[in-house]
Amino acid sequence: MADDKEHVLWSQSGVNKAGEPFIQLLQDDQPICQFTPEQARSHARDLLECTEAAEQDAFMVSFMREKVGLDQKGAIAMLVDFRKWREERGKKGPPSDPREFFRTDKHEKPPK
Repeated sequence: MADDKEHVLWSQSGVNKAGEPFIQLLQDDQPICQFTPEQARSHARDLLECTEAAEQDAFMVSFMREKVGLDQKGAIAMLVDFRKWREERGKKGPPSDPREFFRTDKHEKPPK
């Protein structure tokens, strides 16, 4: 995001004029999109799958660095192969972009 403001992402249920249910996704108080219940359930499943994939990715990079002894570049190269393998077996969504594999400051936990 362009600014440093903390943003809140949340969802809200609704019913349209025809009496049909919808789910609205908002950032702060601004609507981003609306889903049918079926679309919202699919999006929720995709989010859970992506969460699992992120944890697998983190494990693989950590394991390759700490147990196998690869440097960051080698571990990321292995992760590229792992993601290709996962995508060939049905991962939903756009293909992985290796440029997005590296951590950013916005995702770093403060030092202990």
